[in-house]
Amino acid sequence: MEKHNLFKRGANKISAFIVRNINVAVLVCFFVVAFSGTVYASPADTLWSTISGLIGTWVTRLGMVIMFAGAVMFALGWKSDDAEGKSRGIGTIISGAIVTAVAALTPTFFA
Repeated sequence: MEKHNLFKRGANKISAFIVRNINVAVLVCFFVVAFSGTVYASPADTLWSTISGLIGTWVTRLGMVIMFAGAVMFALGWKSDDAEGKSRGIGTIISGAIVTAVAALTPTFFA
């Protein structure tokens, strides 16, 4: 029974020391990581950057396709001298440009 109480008191002292000095331990870990010069990326960070890169690439391509479709609509509206077709084509080109611009800002959104 004496060994059990001795172990329990030792564990309580260790846990009390950790609780008192947790801020110091966190600051030391922060400075070691911040000033070590080496950055280790976790698998989750790597996966997140891969996914955000794919989103940026494919949304940019989608914006380009929308702009291409708008250019075709504008050309067909110009061919048939249709004012509504021209304005729809211009509107589609502008919406494709907006989608492409938003895709260029993907690193800002997913950083």
